[in-house]
Amino acid sequence: MKTLNFIFSLLLIAFVSVPTTAWAQSYDDDIYVIDKTAPIPENETKKERKERIKKDHEIVDSIYHLKAELAADDGYFVLQATEVRNSYGHYELGLNDNTNFMLMQGDKGIFQVAFNNMNAGANGLGGITLHGRITNKTLSHDKKGNTILTYTMIGRRMNASVTITIFKGSDQAIADVFPNLGNGRITLRGRLVPYLNEDIRIDP
Repeated sequence: MKTLNFIFSLLLIAFVSVPTTAWAQSYDDDIYVIDKTAPIPENETKKERKERIKKDHEIVDSIYHLKAELAADDGYFVLQATEVRNSYGHYELGLNDNTNFMLMQGDKGIFQVAFNNMNAGANGLGGITLHGRITNKTLSHDKKGNTILTYTMIGRRMNASVTITIFKGSDQAIADVFPNLGNGRITLRGRLVPYLNEDIRIDP
């Protein structure tokens, strides 16, 4: 990870601040790599403009990925889920990412889902909430260049094995959660962004 940190520092020295307010805020405001005031090249064709914009987006997306990977490695992040699927094939889109998320704060974490249904569920939100200690954390990469984070959450009433995949070139991620109660799997999809809040109380 030393190489990753070095590359990241070169690309994003001014943009490594971690938000401490609600994570519903925009994380696009701190990306200034693309100089929007730079003059457009003279006689630029439509094809050249399309390629220039594409490269600009790739640069920004790669920085988001580096920020997400460093956050996963440091252990201070939140995966803001807007899509959730359970083991029965129930698929929810457009969910509130303030109530559907994976949160890690050092050696502690929270996993919560709140489906859009009338059933109150175990957490009163139509889903489940797990507070737990983080153990067996590992970070690796697959052949496609995706970043893979695995760990175990140990809570008072339930444990869960977690695998988070951060897709290459973006901060989009999928978290597969395998609770020890039952044989099911819950999958969350959304953005994984740096997040540190010392006021959050986690009592596993």
